[in-house]
Amino acid sequence: METIDYKTATTAVYHKIAALDFEQLAISDYNKAYIRRITPALLYYLEIYVSCFQQGLAKGGKAPEELTLIDYGGGNGFLSMLAKQIGIRKVIYIDLNKQSVETIKILQQEIGIGPDIILHGGSAKLTEWCEKEGIRPDLLIATDVIEHIYNLSVFFSDLTQINDQMQMVFTTASTPYNPLVVCRLHRFMRGCETGRLKKPNYYTKRLRYIKKAFPQLGKTNTKKWAVRTRGLVYEDIYKAIENNERPLLLDAYNTCDPETGNWAERILSLWDYKDIVRPYHYSVSIQKGFYNTVRTKQWKTVISIVCNQLINYSGQAGFFLAPFIILSFSRK
Repeated sequence: METIDYKTATTAVYHKIAALDFEQLAISDYNKAYIRRITPALLYYLEIYVSCFQQGLAKGGKAPEELTLIDYGGGNGFLSMLAKQIGIRKVIYIDLNKQSVETIKILQQEIGIGPDIILHGGSAKLTEWCEKEGIRPDLLIATDVIEHIYNLSVFFSDLTQINDQMQMVFTTASTPYNPLVVCRLHRFMRGCETGRLKKPNYYTKRLRYIKKAFPQLGKTNTKKWAVRTRGLVYEDIYKAIENNERPLLLDAYNTCDPETGNWAERILSLWDYKDIVRPYHYSVSIQKGFYNTVRTKQWKTVISIVCNQLINYSGQAGFFLAPFIILSFSRK
């Protein structure tokens, strides 16, 4: 397989994106705000995408021009653009957010590069489309997505129906190894439960639902079930109470929006992921992430460079410093 010139491809995509005036485009305010936030660190994100490609391509054994890639939860579509720039044959973009789907269509027209297929939906939609079209993707990449998916068992079941040999690479900033990250995420999760960050908060949503669905419970039992069912959507809350099955809360912080099932940056260990994919005969490997070294202040650049050196050369201890992790799922 020929060596891929990631540097040239990254530079080309960076200049194409940087040349756009996003504020003048007919895209949603949500996506404008998101792009505005990540633009100062655009090169950093492109470097992360390159790391994902390197992981996926190394284990897949195919050249880019032979690959069909899924950009899952593609958001702004920058990963799809880089994928096409490095020569990947077919790129399928999919996202649950309709505004993001509309945005990538506009960006592709403006920039002149992007995914071959654009889908709106989740893993069920992707499975349905691939089976209908007779397509078996070789590689799936998703950045900052896996920590939000409500039911990972269903998710991986859907993906393995598409192709039970498909390589999958995920990045997540919900690393269980970096104590500073864990502390910050726990504070965020508490905010979602107490109302400091989300209004109405997740506990209140569960409480209101249970009051309406089970008025016979009484005030005390309603509050107890609102606590016990943390991490469940309305449908599963109903089943738990109806069958008097108390969910086992393995973590004291992980919580999700009961209305949508979107987890609040859920933290899972490597062993959790291994347990989830074991029924599908997949193995999981983990790599350390790195810090952004392209900073506006020199002292921050120096600190980031030093941290990256420590991460690279400190073996397993480097996970305690890494700002994110890369998870690679491969068929055993």
